Amino acid sequence: MSKKFGVITIHGMGNQNPDYASALQNNLYEKLSGEIIRNLCFKSIWYHGGFQAHQDKVWENMLKSGRPLDQQWLRKFLLNFLSDAATSEFRPDEKESSYRRIQHTILRQLDALRIELGDQDQPVVIIAHSLGCQIISNYIWDAQHKKGIWQGRQPSEFQKLSTARLMITSGCNIPLFVSGLEKIEAIHKPNDLFKWYNYYDRDDILGWPLKPLSQGFQNAYDDVVSEDIEINTGWTPFSHSDYWKDDNFIAPVTDIINSFYGSL
Repeated sequence: MSKKFGVITIHGMGNQNPDYASALQNNLYEKLSGEIIRNLCFKSIWYHGGFQAHQDKVWENMLKSGRPLDQQWLRKFLLNFLSDAATSEFRPDEKESSYRRIQHTILRQLDALRIELGDQDQPVVIIAHSLGCQIISNYIWDAQHKKGIWQGRQPSEFQKLSTARLMITSGCNIPLFVSGLEKIEAIHKPNDLFKWYNYYDRDDILGWPLKPLSQGFQNAYDDVVSEDIEINTGWTPFSHSDYWKDDNFIAPVTDIINSFYGSL
């Protein structure tokens, strides 16, 4: 029997393993009913790939240089995190760029998800964290505007994520990537039933509300994002890493998925 809907996750910055979403999946499954679990297909997009090996090499070279560097722990932390962000946005028009490699990674997982959904354009729930919010937004934007890997190609409706009914972002840092633009536009709503819920913690310096980014025109963030929801995942800036294991996030996301499933 084919599944009724798919859940895809995409991770954020830092040294991520391929099983990065296992804790999130387990936490959700503890709260979702057996019926819902039987009718969903869970897929994780792991784009980190070779990033870490390159970052580790740069760090080793810095240490071997013999030049004194204070705050080494913080420097390495920032190197890993900020390098992910910079590399993921680098040279989007080049075929062999990291930007396009990441988009192809997303596409492969979407194609695999559709097969497991019985080759049907079933609804999709997107759960993204940190840099993953910007990356999945880029993917949808490019598919809608035939940019990136879609230059000269036509994505299917499922590949465009036109069946995405929910996008749930956490610790979202999209403002860091768009704040220098004169006109800040969000993606087009993939469909009339689409809802975008953005969770942030005021202590998380990398997580932001999105609706204030732009307003007053079609595809402004205030129009496309359904709700910015403040939660408490900790009391320090390091709360950025805690969304997917905190019940202040898991509980409302479970409620959203329950409500969504009831509408299918």
